[in-house]
Amino acid sequence: MRRITFFNLTIIFLFISSCKKKENLNTQELKTNTAAIVRKSDNQTEKKNILKDYIKLYKLKNYKVNIEKDCDLNMDGQMDKIIIFEPSEIPNNKLTKESPVCIFIKKEKGYDVYENKNIICTSFLNSMAEGLQDLVVKDNYFTFEENNQAGEVRGNDYITFKYDIKSKEIVLHKYSIELLSVDGENDKTFTYGKEVFGKIFFDDFDIDKIKEKINN
Repeated sequence: MRRITFFNLTIIFLFISSCKKKENLNTQELKTNTAAIVRKSDNQTEKKNILKDYIKLYKLKNYKVNIEKDCDLNMDGQMDKIIIFEPSEIPNNKLTKESPVCIFIKKEKGYDVYENKNIICTSFLNSMAEGLQDLVVKDNYFTFEENNQAGEVRGNDYITFKYDIKSKEIVLHKYSIELLSVDGENDKTFTYGKEVFGKIFFDDFDIDKIKEKINN
């Protein structure tokens, strides 16, 4: 009778240990598989659950989905997707570049994945009118619309990227700054494109460097 009891306890202990080990392996597998999903367009993932895995990974990093939009950037009839994440806890006193953007271009097998966290600012609680306001997609172009305010001058920033059908690359198309005065009589719009910045790939874009180049 003692042998049977000891045997049963041994089986239970091994079962529990196996479950814990499997749980740890699953978590590690999620991190490993998602980390293996590269951020450059010359690589392609064939993982079927890539979208779910990316969202799960960012949730582990205390992010949540802000905007998720279906589109067809490469105009091939297959559904692509743009996901903008933001921190689960947003600072209430400053703008931060903590809103990673992930683009998934559907291929025959899997996706081409692009990722950048240096494009947009996260809206903060004290002023939801500042930071990212919208994501607009039209054909193979997509634009991040942001609002900034400094004293009596309100400003809107428009960052537009283009999926180049021929080269199969995502590049900066233009960057526009719209300054709105209180009376509306001194509104100004400035637009900068390739002639100012040259060719900038989505992965390499950094809004701070863009503004620095304009100001200099």
